[in-house]
Amino acid sequence: MRHDISKKLAVVAWLLLLPGLAQAEALVRAVTDKTSYNVGSQVLMRLVPAPGAAVPLDVVFAPTVRYAGESRPEFTTPSSEVWSLPTGSAGGSYSPLWTIPANARTGRYEIDLVGYAKVSGQIVIKVHQAGSFAVHRKLVKVESIKLGKTFYVPGDPVACNITLKNLTDHSLHGLRVEFSNRYWPWIAGPAQQAAASIVTVAADLSLAAGSERVIHSSRVAVAPAVTEPAVHQYGVVVWDHDRKNVLDIAFSRLVFIRPPGVDSPEPYPLQYMYTKLSDVNTTSYRHFYPPGLNSGAVRFDSSHTMFVPGRDATIKFSVGNPGTTPWKQISVVARLLGPEGKEIERKTLAERRDLLPHEAPMRESVTFALPGSPGLYHAEVTLRDPSGNAVAQSELDIGVNSLPKSILIFCAHEDDEGGWTGLIRAAVENHIPIHFVYFTSGDAGSCDLYYEHSCSPAEAMNFGELRMAETRAALGHLGVGKRDIYFLGLPDGGSGEIWYHHLDPGNPYLSVLLACDHAPYQDVFQPNLPYARKSVEAAVKALIMKFHPQVIVTAHPPAEGHIDHIVNGYFVVQALQELVREHALSPANVKVYVDRVYDRKTLPPTPYHYAKRVLYVSGEVMALGQEANWFYQSQGGNRMEGNIQDFDQLPRTLVYRQVLDWRKHEGWNEKP
Repeated sequence: MRHDISKKLAVVAWLLLLPGLAQAEALVRAVTDKTSYNVGSQVLMRLVPAPGAAVPLDVVFAPTVRYAGESRPEFTTPSSEVWSLPTGSAGGSYSPLWTIPANARTGRYEIDLVGYAKVSGQIVIKVHQAGSFAVHRKLVKVESIKLGKTFYVPGDPVACNITLKNLTDHSLHGLRVEFSNRYWPWIAGPAQQAAASIVTVAADLSLAAGSERVIHSSRVAVAPAVTEPAVHQYGVVVWDHDRKNVLDIAFSRLVFIRPPGVDSPEPYPLQYMYTKLSDVNTTSYRHFYPPGLNSGAVRFDSSHTMFVPGRDATIKFSVGNPGTTPWKQISVVARLLGPEGKEIERKTLAERRDLLPHEAPMRESVTFALPGSPGLYHAEVTLRDPSGNAVAQSELDIGVNSLPKSILIFCAHEDDEGGWTGLIRAAVENHIPIHFVYFTSGDAGSCDLYYEHSCSPAEAMNFGELRMAETRAALGHLGVGKRDIYFLGLPDGGSGEIWYHHLDPGNPYLSVLLACDHAPYQDVFQPNLPYARKSVEAAVKALIMKFHPQVIVTAHPPAEGHIDHIVNGYFVVQALQELVREHALSPANVKVYVDRVYDRKTLPPTPYHYAKRVLYVSGEVMALGQEANWFYQSQGGNRMEGNIQDFDQLPRTLVYRQVLDWRKHEGWNEKP
């Protein structure tokens, strides 16, 4: 009896320590054995106490499964089944939680826990979102691509065995299987380049429920002609009968092609910093700044180099003597120079100062009244001796531009903000609200290279989360906070299908790699956003109304014609047009900017009219942008770090375009 009373008192004491639900949620977590499950499979779960949490052992838990964003449970544990926390350091084993119905919705599911006292049966704790997992629907999978060998000579036949598996509980018919050079079907340039290499290895294939099929070809390709050793990769795409929908895509391991008698230079695959050993650069980084710039004598504070015309610009710097002999009677003179190098203003900040070798630098600042015209200006600081001779001199770029009051940038993928570094830093440095929205999570780009094999839905989702983390780091390097970054979680490469063929949320698009038709990610703007045009447009409208930006930045397709870039702008402009029709927004209050023209020959035509705009950017800002790219490790960031541009090589102007008539021409892009 005393033992039972002590248990109850322990529970009561534990609950008194909980000031609110937030702390309660941190005490116990629900952990599943996988991060994503195919429909029809079984979810296994175990409970884990949070580190340091003292959860009484006489509390048992009843889990429920809920579709993220909804309150009604999809599955409730029977009253006869309860879960206990494990004892000991080894932790508990996984146990069956829920068999996912074959017709379950794809996307993100969350696990809630209700804790009961064993003795009284009373509810003593509720844990909201104790855990979560994703559900996908994958019909067929390329289990493996086995090539005949690793090393080829140009002209060698390429043999392969392709293993396919039906992941469903019913037969699949009319499958079309193609072998080709590596490409993504939704990127126009690479798809066109690979078109000549496509070989149909099965035109009308049937697979029984749960069965596997091996397709063999002794000559599915010929090793390409190369003049020096190269790496190469092949791909297999499984289409439906009409070649409209990609059911799966996978890539082979790398092969090496060597011309007869040529064994150098040895090629390096993408995951290595340098393409070839001859690219290793051991000198340029030592001379990032040209001689005399940012010397030891004059060092500028480069945290603020972007300004607005007609306002004051305060430049901070320090002066010191890096030499071995004293500098006597030194004057510190600062000048503001115009775009053509002409002096605009001169100020003498100090006179007759002695600068001793290696003593603590003196901190200085100077304020200039900037002219009313945009341009690239320069702040110059010179140390002069009593005879007027310069003993040290340095200068700082100052980018001066007319800036909007607020900015909202829409990107197709993580890393697409790179072309807007100047505008981003101008906003950050001048405390202008700026926010970012990423349509897709980039789950396809380099996913197979990251894992060194073709990606499963769980791996694609994890890779998308990796790319989102890279974006937070890259933008953080530019001064953007995590709270200003939003993700919609669309599938990489799926924007075209969503725009053209899946308008209504009742008929969402089933993505290729994620195998979901609702966004399965955590920490997205809208949990389980349907992969449908109306749903995406509604999210875009909500974000525009949330921030009321004066300038909206969206993508215009680059030369390779990536469908996500093309449709990015379609979503944004249509959302704007709808807001105008609803009288929620005045077109006079919003400007739309898009990328510069990359290649007019391959640029998809539009009915819009554009005005060229130029942003003047300091070298320090462009250096920050160069460094920000290095955070995109999964997209070749190490390669970019291996090809650093010196300071004087970095551009000082960025060209983009303003869409002048975005509110017009509705419906022109309804057909692919």
